Amino acid sequence: MTVRSHLADDVVEEVGVWLAGEFAGRLPAGEIDRVVKATRLDLESSIAPEELGEMLHRLGRARLQRILELSPVAKMRIPQAR
Repeated sequence: MTVRSHLADDVVEEVGVWLAGEFAGRLPAGEIDRVVKATRLDLESSIAPEELGEMLHRLGRARLQRILELSPVAKMRIPQAR
């Protein structure tokens, strides 16, 4: 069983806020949060704890970019003035 520290939770929250700001308007907040949490689980016990922030940001960002590349581009239409 992995023991989670408050420091790790703070890092995950910080990375989540950073990526939410970067991908806001392009992906729903819930999807960003889901990717960050899943990425943290994938990284736990695989890397040194002090590397969590950087690796979480890099891998989370890459995964979010991949989601954007695979999803159809949303086309927004601005209604014409009458």
